[in-house]
Amino acid sequence: MDIRNFTAGELAKCIQFTKTAPSVTRNEMVKHFELCAEHGFQAAMVPMYYVMLGKEILKGTDVKVATFFGFGMGHETINAKAALMNECARIGADEVDFQPNMSAFLSGEYDVFEAEARLMLELSQGMVIKPMLEVEMIPEISERIRAIKIYDSLGYLWVKNSSGAPTGGGPANPEVIKLIRDNVRPECGVKASGKVNSYEKMVELFDAGASLTGTSSGLEIIQKGRAKESSY
Repeated sequence: MDIRNFTAGELAKCIQFTKTAPSVTRNEMVKHFELCAEHGFQAAMVPMYYVMLGKEILKGTDVKVATFFGFGMGHETINAKAALMNECARIGADEVDFQPNMSAFLSGEYDVFEAEARLMLELSQGMVIKPMLEVEMIPEISERIRAIKIYDSLGYLWVKNSSGAPTGGGPANPEVIKLIRDNVRPECGVKASGKVNSYEKMVELFDAGASLTGTSSGLEIIQKGRAKESSY
């Protein structure tokens, strides 16, 4: 997707504006939701605790409320993840990013990895769900492709390169985004996450095949600028 001539409003529709720090306060979250509504971001990506607040504030707008679980680790049991996915549905989340059990995949327990992926999809109840596949944790290209194709073969509509967490698979880069894009169906989107903190970086990732990004630098990006290097 060539986003070079996009307006600020068009760029915002490609961004899930993220506010996930453990130190965030309710007042900061209210301001975040108000900014999402003002600029028309595709979604507000927020902790589960604030999903219902977001749904209330964003009612009447086309901004979605997205959330996540298992961030950066994904070691929860399959039953624990099932409970979390059900809770996301109960509180009204529009979209959910979940952390796969990378330990199972790296241990060669592909059946466990696929069973988890299948169950998450079955429990999604109409929510859009995206696995935060930590692609760069996987050393071999053939194994990276195997993991990507597990999700694609099950009919997932999105695959994400990483959680962007310090313990995760590293910042988004064009090579990994292209690898995902080349190994999923045309209707499966690619979300880029991890240090997408400038307009130039977003352009590179979308040239490689991304069509959505999650970032805390949404305001800077739609102004075609750059945030601090430490920004998510």
